[in-house]
Amino acid sequence: MVRAAPMIARRRLFRLLAAGGLTGAGALAAPSSASAELRPLIMIDPGHGGHDPGAIGVGGVMEKTITLATGFALRAALARGGHRVAMTRTRDVFVSLPDRVAMAVRAHADLFISLHCNHLTDTAMRGALVFTLSRKPSDALAASIAHAENSYDRGPLSPQYRGVSPQVAGILASLTTHATMIGSKQIAHGIVGQFERHILLLPDPDRAANFAVLRDPLIPSTLIEMGCISNAADAALLRTPGYRALLAGRVALAAERWLARGRLARIAG
Repeated sequence: MVRAAPMIARRRLFRLLAAGGLTGAGALAAPSSASAELRPLIMIDPGHGGHDPGAIGVGGVMEKTITLATGFALRAALARGGHRVAMTRTRDVFVSLPDRVAMAVRAHADLFISLHCNHLTDTAMRGALVFTLSRKPSDALAASIAHAENSYDRGPLSPQYRGVSPQVAGILASLTTHATMIGSKQIAHGIVGQFERHILLLPDPDRAANFAVLRDPLIPSTLIEMGCISNAADAALLRTPGYRALLAGRVALAAERWLARGRLARIAG
């Protein structure tokens, strides 16, 4: 089994391979000392934006507004911990799902966190869900949420495998996908753990579905449905800066602990 702990170092190795880092008889081009010293990068993805408002909830609250505001809160929480952070959007603009993935790939992100809000037909349902990628949804609700969020999907990208042989591309894809899925499940489980006793959760909050924005095989990714804006109580909470700061703080703590485990594993290894 591929070990999840040294995943960040392994992904950087695979990126060098996929980017043409093989020279001569298969030697690996050495990274510069500056790049080796870079801290992990967390990519925050506030869902929707521009002409795509996402779900519209109780009182006319728009998902795109909540996700961007929470994205800023999460960026601030992570920055206070000294982490490198980037965002797929910092304004009310539309960014396609493939472009969001491509931004994370170009930035060599080590973790991708996508922020969304639920809109369910049962307006009594409230609480958060945390998703990882799976071609087979964990349940019918997960499948329906993924279908709604993928409405602007144009298909997955795989630019990181251009310029290598099909055999090498296949090996890289299979190894990194397995390792990445382990990392994604770990971070999602960590977020659920941090939400418990602080953020209301729907039953079975750790779920999986085929989200287009989570499909890059190199980057551990999770998608958080922060609450149900179809529910009046959740919609009111998510419009509150204090609640968004609480939610962002719990996500930041989960990310920090996940990254710290990776650092400790690399030192031990």
